[in-house]
Amino acid sequence: MTIPETGSITYNLEQEMFRVTKISFNAPVPRHKHSCYELFFILDGEGTFHMDCQHYDIKGKSLFLVAPGQLHGWEYSNHLSAYLLKFDLSIFTDQSFIDHLTVFNFDTVTVSDDEFKQIEGVLSSLNEEYLSSKSFKECSINNLLNILLIYVQRTLSSNTISYTSNALFAKFNDLMLSNNYKIAHPSCYAKKLKVNVKLLNETVREITHLSCGEFIRSKTVEEAKRLLKYDPMTCNEIADYLGFTDPAYFSRFFKREVGVSPKAFRDTSS
Repeated sequence: MTIPETGSITYNLEQEMFRVTKISFNAPVPRHKHSCYELFFILDGEGTFHMDCQHYDIKGKSLFLVAPGQLHGWEYSNHLSAYLLKFDLSIFTDQSFIDHLTVFNFDTVTVSDDEFKQIEGVLSSLNEEYLSSKSFKECSINNLLNILLIYVQRTLSSNTISYTSNALFAKFNDLMLSNNYKIAHPSCYAKKLKVNVKLLNETVREITHLSCGEFIRSKTVEEAKRLLKYDPMTCNEIADYLGFTDPAYFSRFFKREVGVSPKAFRDTSS
């Protein structure tokens, strides 16, 4: 996918393992997905950002985080200026660093004025370093990226979340992803993670303010919506794919969580 950079230079988002640039959105960007991580740091302007089946109306300062495989795009924009950061895991000298970040499990985070200034400052330095030809450029970029992601991670909660909790939550999300977000009891994940259910529940609640069961259901519903909106599978096939042995139970589950049946949701989304 090609997007115009400020100054009318174009670039291809699929080619590099790292890129940071300041861009302006003045036209819709069709929904698409990447195998990399992306961060959109909105500086000014208005627009509507779509992430999977969610949409966000933007007015001014915002921060969006896109994990690999997430559908995203802009439907409308009005003089929207932003930093776009794109990277894949090969950029990290310490591969375990990203494993302890939980922020990419959220579409957007709330950023205070002080946090906004901090993040904008690091992004500005990253952009300057990326465009330079100075010695130790790669090392500098790697360190600045780590600092940036730490600052973003800190926006999640006013309370300090331990390194251990972040690591467990990240592993939990990886397991749900590898399980295609199928409906499952928290004890199933606790067993695979080799922790007790109480610890897993406390960790999930600390970070998301939801119980482990509620969080699992929310992810299953999110995946069901995505499949109903973008995948040609029938409702019965989606029910089976998400671990529901009874399609009627899937329909009741979806209606209870969303307010409409799977078929009605698909019809209104088409």
